[in-house]
Amino acid sequence: MTHMSNRFSPTRRLGRWLGAMLTAGTIACAGMVLAPPSIAEAAVPQVRKIATVDMQRVLNETKHGKKERKKLEASSKAKQQKLDQKRRTLEADQAKLAKLKGQELAKAQEKLQQQALELQQIYMTMQQELAESEGRVLEDIYKKSQGIINKLATEKGLDLVIVADPSVLIYQKKGIDITADLVKRYNVAHP
Repeated sequence: MTHMSNRFSPTRRLGRWLGAMLTAGTIACAGMVLAPPSIAEAAVPQVRKIATVDMQRVLNETKHGKKERKKLEASSKAKQQKLDQKRRTLEADQAKLAKLKGQELAKAQEKLQQQALELQQIYMTMQQELAESEGRVLEDIYKKSQGIINKLATEKGLDLVIVADPSVLIYQKKGIDITADLVKRYNVAHP
């Protein structure tokens, strides 16, 4: 058995070849040659100044937002009154069950169960409609805020403006929230 020198072993040659390829900046993979990205492609633009905007505050504090919020609340109140009336009727029908027996009781229970399901469906539909309405209002305010935010960002030399969402934003340094400025300018632009 011939002893192969350690410097000529296949493992060592492969290691040297890979090292040379990596040093040259090229990686071979399944017959493809991939070059590393150029410096320009790999560069990430520097972000110096960041600000946040609380869109929920914009909804709650702008004249437009307050007006839309009142509409939403009025719609919600009307729907809630209808829901409450149906619930009271259901409770009254349920109280009548104690007086019934046999077939009448079974039919009344079935009818009551169907009414309860309808009530639940009405409630779920109401909640969905309100959420969709609020979403449309927020989207409208968000679109109208875009131009104002762009002007504020330019004036303040901001590189990035993000929406301050409490479920995403963990920390924020004081003084980088431009919501108050946005609300003032929004009220002027969209009374």
